[in-house]
Amino acid sequence: MGNDLGAVGELLCMSLKYKAAQRLSVLAGVVGAVAAAFVGPAQAVPSDQVVQFNPTLVRVPGQGCAAIVNAETVPQPQVGVFGVKVRITQTGSGCDAWRVAVRWKNLDSGITNGQSAKVVNGVVEAPDSVIVGFGTGPGAGRVEAEIVATADLYPSNPELDQLSGKAWFTLNK
Repeated sequence: MGNDLGAVGELLCMSLKYKAAQRLSVLAGVVGAVAAAFVGPAQAVPSDQVVQFNPTLVRVPGQGCAAIVNAETVPQPQVGVFGVKVRITQTGSGCDAWRVAVRWKNLDSGITNGQSAKVVNGVVEAPDSVIVGFGTGPGAGRVEAEIVATADLYPSNPELDQLSGKAWFTLNK
């Protein structure tokens, strides 16, 4: 009887080790898949091209503050969606925070919208300085987009003195 209990105990121990190994294997697979989804490069729709905006020139609130905003489209993995990578060169002292926005119109459907991000000391508060979000999904078609600078005054965000940059591009299906 002692030998039978030893054999049962050994089998139970091996079974528990096997189940623990299975769980660990599944957990490692899930963690790996999640990491790949967040760490790996996003695959853009291959037919959407990167398009440069004309530079935007802005008088920023503060002592002698001004900025040049250079921007380009960033294809996104979702069809009919784009992002805008923004590079800002700002001068002056004691400059206030402001917002940079991309406003667009789908020339085929007539839909309009936009998205903005806060700028503090010339730095855009957006991951990798790319503006994306709910307001950057015009759908497939011809798009006219504009870079607009606004004051950081909720809820109105009035436009600042500026010469806005524009771009025209097509988002494919």
